[in-house]
Amino acid sequence: MTPSQSRRARAASYTLAGLALLATACGSSSSGGGDGGAGDGARGDGTLAEAGKLTHDTGGGSCVEGHACGDGGTCAGGTCCPTELACGATCCASDHVCSFNACVKPGAACFDSTGCPAGQYCQYAIGSGKDAGGARDAAKGDATCVGGAPAEGVCLPAPPTCPGDAGAPDGAACIESCQYHADAGAFAPVLKYAWGGQITAPTATDVMMAPVVLPMEDTNCDGKVNADDIPDIVFTTFASGAYESNGTLHAIAVRNGALVDRWAVASPVAVAGASFMISPATQLAGGDLDGVSGAEVVACLVATGDGGSHFGVAAFHPDGTLYWSATTTMCQMPSIADLNQDGHPEVITEGGILDGQTGALTPFKAAGGVAVPNIGYFVVSDIDGDGFLDVATAGGAYGRTGARFVDTGSGGEFPAIGDLDHDGKPEVIFATGAHAISIWHYTTAAPNFAWVQHNLDMNVSGATGMCASVGGGPPTVADFNGDGTPDIALAGSVNYTIFDGKKIISVDAGASGTDGGNASELFLWAYFPTDDCSSAATGSTIFDFTGDGKPEALYSDQQKLRVFNGPNGNVLFETCNTTGTLLEYPLVVDVDNDGHADIVVVSNAYAIGDPSVACQDQAGGPMGESGIRVFSDPNLTWVRTRAIWNEHPYHITNVNDDGTIPRVEAPNWTQPGLDDFRQNKAPGYEFAAPDAVVSLALGCGQPFTLAATVRNIGEAALPAGALVDFYGAGGTVLGSAVTSTPLYAAQSETVTFTGASTSSGPFYAVVDPPTAPPHPAWHECRLDNNTSATASYAATCLGGPK
Repeated sequence: MTPSQSRRARAASYTLAGLALLATACGSSSSGGGDGGAGDGARGDGTLAEAGKLTHDTGGGSCVEGHACGDGGTCAGGTCCPTELACGATCCASDHVCSFNACVKPGAACFDSTGCPAGQYCQYAIGSGKDAGGARDAAKGDATCVGGAPAEGVCLPAPPTCPGDAGAPDGAACIESCQYHADAGAFAPVLKYAWGGQITAPTATDVMMAPVVLPMEDTNCDGKVNADDIPDIVFTTFASGAYESNGTLHAIAVRNGALVDRWAVASPVAVAGASFMISPATQLAGGDLDGVSGAEVVACLVATGDGGSHFGVAAFHPDGTLYWSATTTMCQMPSIADLNQDGHPEVITEGGILDGQTGALTPFKAAGGVAVPNIGYFVVSDIDGDGFLDVATAGGAYGRTGARFVDTGSGGEFPAIGDLDHDGKPEVIFATGAHAISIWHYTTAAPNFAWVQHNLDMNVSGATGMCASVGGGPPTVADFNGDGTPDIALAGSVNYTIFDGKKIISVDAGASGTDGGNASELFLWAYFPTDDCSSAATGSTIFDFTGDGKPEALYSDQQKLRVFNGPNGNVLFETCNTTGTLLEYPLVVDVDNDGHADIVVVSNAYAIGDPSVACQDQAGGPMGESGIRVFSDPNLTWVRTRAIWNEHPYHITNVNDDGTIPRVEAPNWTQPGLDDFRQNKAPGYEFAAPDAVVSLALGCGQPFTLAATVRNIGEAALPAGALVDFYGAGGTVLGSAVTSTPLYAAQSETVTFTGASTSSGPFYAVVDPPTAPPHPAWHECRLDNNTSATASYAATCLGGPK
């Protein structure tokens, strides 16, 4: 049976001979934190003895392998071994534990696996069970612990991955390749969360920029901010249609099933004694600038009262407090990157390069050292292949010191990067502003660039009128049709177009369709008409919702959000989403860290009096939206993706999952499964799933106790709340328990049932039983290994309970 079959259909295949990680032993462990029996993590601190009212007698004498012996021991290797040290046929030394069928010495204390050396993981079950005391409390601050704080653990050697698709063998000496491919079904997103919604004056929740999604708060209270935490959605709002000034910066996040305010910073912001406004028409960037856990946010500012001729930049800490502010000659779409590879990222704006820790400005310079006050829209990428990042524009490229080394002499906007010809070197793709795209790449021969294509018209044939004379938003790059070559997508004023990358490369620059001619023969497809006569430059993004290798395109014009099928342009979904449009776009990110993708879309209602920027209600009147909305699949069949999107020119390799900036950024176009731009994904992890297995240990004393150890041997985390049912003779359900903490690969947690029973067994436990309430939030890759081996007092305790 395949993982995509329903869990109920597979229930009939369950057997009682499921995988057991712990040898059934005479003893039990405490609930919610300690492994019991002879498996990984059985504690040596007296927990087992306390739970079962047992003491250990390791004296000599014969014993039966795997059975109880002495006064609460277990026979291992021919000796009567303390139960917590029994490891198959070996009795571990007193300072070791049994981990995946091997005796190992625990390492350093940890709260998650990032605190362990390479090749090790953090096992909570054998830690102190406590948090880090005062230091841990200080790290929490005002954080909201979603799901509770995990206990302290210790570092243990990570088991290897099982070879091939054989799955985990009995004894679970490895972690299996574990994927779940859901039946996609209809593409029918539903509204999951919403913030704002003010569609009447002063429309103060209007948003007309692309949000960033960043790890900014320690939501699981493990003392650090990283990919295990629920991220914040950060954006700017404006009121009464004043989208060029007087903005407010907001951070919101999912708490208890709803979007809630975390903090807000209103204009003005002080810069060198002057008053600047947060600019709601510009974009944000995010990343760890100060080296302290959690991402900072960078916003563009505009001076008050001077008509927008002076600009500033401000960096805010994860709690919304000001880190630094500085002036610059232009700020529209900032980026963060470590240009010098010194471990201290820089903030790059159109007006110069700023020190990420102080805001000190280094201007861009042309030949002869002449300052360039505004280089235009840019992308940070290694254009010349020297191993250092460059700042590339339509008109050329600047090195890490700000000096220009390529001058194309061209105007244009919104560059993107992709290796279209598979030569290992990137192309720079940009919109001309006149409903066309151009493409250049770096060469070593003077003048250090060559045109790949010039002025490819993006309009459909016959598009006329004032609106059709302009347009071209920020391009995206992805392989939409699965032919192995990246394609180029962008929005204009009247249509949304995808150019076929393979066709673009096969046509010589200067041939038919270039230099202003119609290029429709190079289209993969075009959707006509769209409605964006205002900016004509709205962005779009890409995501492969089903993981079939043919991603979808997401675009919102002035009236509607649409999701297009990648290969043919069919509309998979559309809904009312009003916006006056600037450069914003919908984006796909995991906003609640539940292991499934979400669509984040912005909207504004200040202009819905204009019929071109309004939807119609059932009575035919104008209606609109305002604020932030998050859509998801009600059956949660969309694949996994990252919980971060840190800037408008986002590409996966420009930021780490925890919000830190790579010291040396890997070229996106050389990474397996990438060569894309403004597309999110979790490379190699899209279908990763948990796999829960369970073993059972019996408490031989009183009160009657059953201890079930749940372990995740899959690739993805098993969320807290996994149900375990305990069964007695004849399949009678004795009781249930649930796990209390997320279990990452290799981690385990023991839960117990204590009560009255006259039965001597056989007993068994089932994790994630078919009778459990539906939990569409997660799917296991296997359901035929969820039942423990049986245990009985007659066989295990040699004569029954004491």
